[in-house]
Amino acid sequence: MGFLCAAPVPPNVPHVFERFVSARRGASIGTLVFRRQCKRAARLGFSLTVGFSWVNPGAAYGAGSTSAPAESALPAAAGSASADGPLPPPPPPQSAAVPLAAVASVPVPVAPAATPPGAPGSDLPPPPRAPRGASLHDGLYLRLALGVGLGGSLVSSDSKSFDDYSFGGGAGAFDFWLGGTPVPGLAMGAAFSVLGLGSSQRTVDGNHVSGDVTGSTGLLGYFVDVFPNPARGLHFGGALGFASGAAKIKDSDREFLGGGVGLEAWGGYDFWISQQWSLGGMLRFLGSVTREEDAGVAYEASLGAATLSFTALYH
Repeated sequence: MGFLCAAPVPPNVPHVFERFVSARRGASIGTLVFRRQCKRAARLGFSLTVGFSWVNPGAAYGAGSTSAPAESALPAAAGSASADGPLPPPPPPQSAAVPLAAVASVPVPVAPAATPPGAPGSDLPPPPRAPRGASLHDGLYLRLALGVGLGGSLVSSDSKSFDDYSFGGGAGAFDFWLGGTPVPGLAMGAAFSVLGLGSSQRTVDGNHVSGDVTGSTGLLGYFVDVFPNPARGLHFGGALGFASGAAKIKDSDREFLGGGVGLEAWGGYDFWISQQWSLGGMLRFLGSVTREEDAGVAYEASLGAATLSFTALYH
């Protein structure tokens, strides 16, 4: 029976089998052999029937696989277009269009400006200070100056026996200032300044009298010198302190020596020539008022001058 399941039976097999059975049956009717053949035929028929029963379900299954596919359980989309029909219209928008003016009026968040390093609220440390000596006005302050200018002096007393006089002429000045810099651009310290002047004549009660006369003053005080930009040379400042004054008429025993107060003010510009040294010019005014008492008579001398000085600064 295995060969019957291997392949389907050809369509002419039943006719051949029918002819074979008829021929054998006609020759053996009524004999014992015929009966045996009938039994064999019945067995052969039963075998063929079983064989066809194995072959036909496979054919039915093959034929059933080509049947129409089952309908989908999902419902068809509403409003779907046919293959030849037009496409459906687009769905309506979910919301109304926003005008451009409204979009432009919406504020845009701006990131806050970065906090400078070292400022409150910044996580960064402050930047390091510029090293001293790098063309910056800080640290030790030392200034030397020499200048020339014009000045005048008035010597007077409270006695009618003494004639008041005044004189004026060329002046020379010397300065030596030494100090420090608490903050860059601000120098403070001690100032020592000397001013001398001379003339070949003096004025007494409005009359010009020939004769050499000299005067001088010195100041020892406290100065402040300011540099608006510590890296530049522009500066201005002043000093105030104790002053001494002197006046003498040549070929006369009259000589004034007194003490009092003095002040000076200046402004100038220094040009860097190295990391520490700078050279420049300075316009300065110095004045003093000094007094002296001699033999019950009070004398007073006022002296002032404006000078243009050449300065050398280590700062």
